[in-house]
Amino acid sequence: MKYSYKLLVLCIIGLLSGCEIEEDDTPADAIDVLSVTGRILDHNNQPVKNIPVSFYYNCGNWFINYTLKKATSKTDENGIYKLTVYRKKEERSVNGGEGSSYYIVPNVNKKKYFITYLYETENIEGFWTDRYHIIDDYVLWEAQYIKVIAKTKPKDAKRYKIECELERPVDNYGKYITSDTTYFQVPLHQDLKFTMTWDGKYKRTVFVKKDNLPEQIDLSYIPE
Repeated sequence: MKYSYKLLVLCIIGLLSGCEIEEDDTPADAIDVLSVTGRILDHNNQPVKNIPVSFYYNCGNWFINYTLKKATSKTDENGIYKLTVYRKKEERSVNGGEGSSYYIVPNVNKKKYFITYLYETENIEGFWTDRYHIIDDYVLWEAQYIKVIAKTKPKDAKRYKIECELERPVDNYGKYITSDTTYFQVPLHQDLKFTMTWDGKYKRTVFVKKDNLPEQIDLSYIPE
């Protein structure tokens, strides 16, 4: 079956269902090929082995949004992954109301890890001007969910915000993770500062030292 016919069928299904479609890609009808390599490290800059990594092409417009898995790999003992990527003629940069991109995703348990960033480019044509790409390192930060409790609060207070200040940035949060719920994820292996603010003015702050993170943080309000 020709790729264009298969894609047409997928688009029709997507229009009817309104959902994103992911389909494994193959070298059939490929017009170009290149190599991509990178590393995955832990918070101590040590290599992490046996992490699956996938390379995707995403295309979307007003009517359909689909994703093709272009290549897969797994990190070796040095944390290095290598991907061979084939291009189809349908893969192109933004055109009118349509957007497209390539991106690389390590397949990790997001409940256990933060990933410092995700490689992505919308310049499809520019990506294919080089035969070999070296991607910036991915860093995996171990994570833990914590429960915030507040047995007391300021009188008549109605709204709260919880903020966790990090020693080192993780993911796309920068140095701060904010939450409007009392159960959320924070990184391990660094000093943390938790602050609960009521109605934008009343605060309670607790400091937690590296590798001493409890499962529950008490941010009960204490009047000054």
